[in-house]
Amino acid sequence: MTRPLVKRIDMALHIQELCAVNNITVKYQSLHDETPRYVAYPSTRCITIRPTKNTGYYVSALHEIGHIIGTNQRGSVLTREIWAWVYARQNALVWTETAERIMQRAMGSYRWTQTEKQIWTEQSVTVEQKRLSICNYGWTQREIA
Repeated sequence: MTRPLVKRIDMALHIQELCAVNNITVKYQSLHDETPRYVAYPSTRCITIRPTKNTGYYVSALHEIGHIIGTNQRGSVLTREIWAWVYARQNALVWTETAERIMQRAMGSYRWTQTEKQIWTEQSVTVEQKRLSICNYGWTQREIA
């Protein structure tokens, strides 16, 4: 099965739409800053992200949105992190090898355990099963949203 082509503008608009619909304020970090700083402030419904210029910035933005509107955001840091990534995966227009690599690196920095890896594996299978059933019916993601 081929992966759908998603343009950068579609990713940027998707982030803007999710934030608008969910009343999330976005602060953009300059692309001139050497180190990316993505952060979510659930109590004020605000995220700081980089402009959505590529898949990595896109999935990182989705991850921060997940900290605000995703599930399981009241547990340990590892629990909050993995479930924010699950939100990103479930809501991404496309999930690429780059996206997977970014998630793996981020979770590695938190020293994720077998528990979080199991959650990721189970949730990834569920997402793929949903996408396959959608493809079998010929619907697009926008049509079912």
